Amino acid sequence: MVARPNPPSFSPSPSSPSKLMEMLMNLNRFSMRTLLPPRWRRAALLVAGIAATLTGLGGLGGCASNNDLIESGRALQESNNRLTAENTQLRADLSACQGELVGLRKANADMRALLDQLNAENGNLKDLLARYDSELKGIKLIALDPDTDAALRELAAQYPDLLEYDAVRGMLRFKSDFTFNSGSDVVSDAGKRSIDALSRILNASAAMAYDIRIVGHTDSQPIGKSKNLHPTNWHLSTHRAISVGREMMSMGVEAARIEAAGRGEFDPMVPNNANGNTSQNRRVEVFLTKGYRRTPGAAAPTPEAPRHNNSGTRRDDDQIK
Repeated sequence: MVARPNPPSFSPSPSSPSKLMEMLMNLNRFSMRTLLPPRWRRAALLVAGIAATLTGLGGLGGCASNNDLIESGRALQESNNRLTAENTQLRADLSACQGELVGLRKANADMRALLDQLNAENGNLKDLLARYDSELKGIKLIALDPDTDAALRELAAQYPDLLEYDAVRGMLRFKSDFTFNSGSDVVSDAGKRSIDALSRILNASAAMAYDIRIVGHTDSQPIGKSKNLHPTNWHLSTHRAISVGREMMSMGVEAARIEAAGRGEFDPMVPNNANGNTSQNRRVEVFLTKGYRRTPGAAAPTPEAPRHNNSGTRRDDDQIK
């Protein structure tokens, strides 16, 4: 009886494809050396072939896993490149924003400096306004006597386009656009007629106790062609007040009763328009105030001829004041 070799050891779960292949080869050799029936040997060879096929497929699975790793690496590299480009762009944007921030900080500092300057100028203007208000309060406004009050009301009604009467303040307002030509301190014909009528009222016995304060005003529009005669609106408003005073003096109103002043554009009745052309602010106001004791019989000086611009008439190219 022939001794049969021991069968090869078999592990149900080989740790690697190479070990599985080695086990199958041993099984094949065992089947060839033993006196197994032919059908058993064929079965063993079939099992070995199937196992070899499966082992090969397992190797291909390993190759597929390697390809997946390569594709994953490529995707990660592309993502890294994209993030790097985005990071570079964000750094450039940050640098630009920092530059803009520096510019905005400088602009802010300039605006603060300008604001400080405007605040200082505003403080000066408030001080000037307070001084003017104090001076205005110093003017003794009084209720006029009935005869003078009635005469001034009638005069304003006679020249409605030219005059306005404020009985509370004892003030008669001449509208400059009807009293003077543009940029001029020469009294118009209509203005002369109304001033002459006012002078007759002021020379009446009922009004002789009043002093006369004449205040000129303009809007904020710059002086035009008459700048050589009236350098500023302040000059123009004062010159117009003086012209009204001269006209009164020519009609016999005592010079010692008359005071003339100008406030230029600095005391508007309404806010000036953007271009400064505001007719409501162009005016001459005549206040009647309580007179003070003067040396009686003081001679009034002969009034000078009123100053005027080149032709004494309104020019089309002059700006309306």
